[in-house]
Amino acid sequence: MKRILISAGDYSGDLHGESLVKSLRKTLPDLEVTALGGIRLKSVAQKFLRDMVGLDISGFTKPIKQYFNLKSFLLKTVFPILEKKEADAVICIDYYGFNIHIAHKAKKEGIPVYYFVSPQVWASRRWRIQRLKESVTKMIVIFPFEEKLYKEHGIPVEFVGHPIMELIERVGKSVQHKKNEGGSVRMGLMPGSRAKEISRHLPLMIRSYESLKKKFNNLEGILFAVDAIEDSLYKKYLKGTDIKFVRSGGYEERLSLDFCLTASGTATLENALFGIPMIVMYRMSWLTYLIARAIIKVPYITMANILSGKEVVPELVQYKANLSTIVRLASGYITDPNLLERTRSELIKLRNMLGLPGAYDRAAAAILKDL
Repeated sequence: MKRILISAGDYSGDLHGESLVKSLRKTLPDLEVTALGGIRLKSVAQKFLRDMVGLDISGFTKPIKQYFNLKSFLLKTVFPILEKKEADAVICIDYYGFNIHIAHKAKKEGIPVYYFVSPQVWASRRWRIQRLKESVTKMIVIFPFEEKLYKEHGIPVEFVGHPIMELIERVGKSVQHKKNEGGSVRMGLMPGSRAKEISRHLPLMIRSYESLKKKFNNLEGILFAVDAIEDSLYKKYLKGTDIKFVRSGGYEERLSLDFCLTASGTATLENALFGIPMIVMYRMSWLTYLIARAIIKVPYITMANILSGKEVVPELVQYKANLSTIVRLASGYITDPNLLERTRSELIKLRNMLGLPGAYDRAAAAILKDL
């Protein structure tokens, strides 16, 4: 029997972790899993150590506030598992600031470490690459440019393709935009996967929708919720609006969108590959924003734009994410069908860059062949 310790710290990492464990169990049905993550990893683990997703630690200031709490947890709970060799391998999923400590300790104890879904070292803080080189047995990456980066630094790496391609295949190998009946225009609202993101983004998204509704009375709004957040958080903002509320798995609803107002994150790549034009926005604390502006070295924050090497969809960060700008850009999508079609076409082209479906199975194979 093999035993793994797997660690994820945010909503998307939790989803990746659950699917990776399921792929590992296709070969090792009796795999024993100890996990840190969220509700998805909890559902596939024999031993669940802590809800990391619920801590909602993001940005630069929150980890500082939680430093002593997390350090104590590592020293008293996680490190003893590694010291007692109660894991045959460690799998870290993104979430560098926390996971690198687990990786470093595991490597020191002679336990192989696999890092699935690379931290965005290519965007900022490239010095982290050296720490990864010291702590990781193999990087298992989901973007082709990441493989090139790690090879250049002499780090064992394998590109397995992006897991999102499995979603594309499942929903439909050649997903096409679904025309709406009755001449309605459908606008999606995707405010993020963390409570703080939702609190910062959703009120502005709703004001933008209501302002647009006054100009275009055939506009319909649909809010997409994530399963890590209770209905109550969303619905306190939706009170008094006609915006439809659906859970994020409602792909039939998503594929009917004309365009979407989306917080920067995993959802933007999903929308891109579904061919959904969008306006990407992100707001954070001013301290976090100033630090991010100083250290981020890529021209775009949206993966669709990074992969394309140009701004296919507009990005509105911090003060640029305001009512007048959103309404102006959204009005362009509503009134210009050619703009919508050009944008859809550019986005769907990105599918060719992200590999074939089966990323989780290939990631599992990359781990198992070493074990």
